[in-house]
Amino acid sequence: MKTLTTIRIYFEYGKKRKDVPFWKTLHQSDFATQILKKAKASNLKQVLHFNVSKGYLNSQNMNWGLNDIQHVNHPQIIEITDSLEKINAFLELEKVLFEDTAIYIVQNEILLKS
Repeated sequence: MKTLTTIRIYFEYGKKRKDVPFWKTLHQSDFATQILKKAKASNLKQVLHFNVSKGYLNSQNMNWGLNDIQHVNHPQIIEITDSLEKINAFLELEKVLFEDTAIYIVQNEILLKS
């Protein structure tokens, strides 16, 4: 059985890429969608986007996700599951995309399929 690793990437809802001119960011997908598309193109096993209902990042004020329109500092999470080698290759390939994000490896758990 292949060992899988899960990482979580934490970022703010309003995160923009720094390597793209401002006028191009107006027509680009949001940050989470960019990651999902790039991860799918890299053939990663599983990628999920979590919209946090409440929380804060980087010791900022608490942010409540009660509105239809999210505040730019509202926390978001992308979770990627695959082999550690494939995840590391993806992170290296897209390292510019992940500048200024917090990436954490989730403690491995053994899950049995029923």
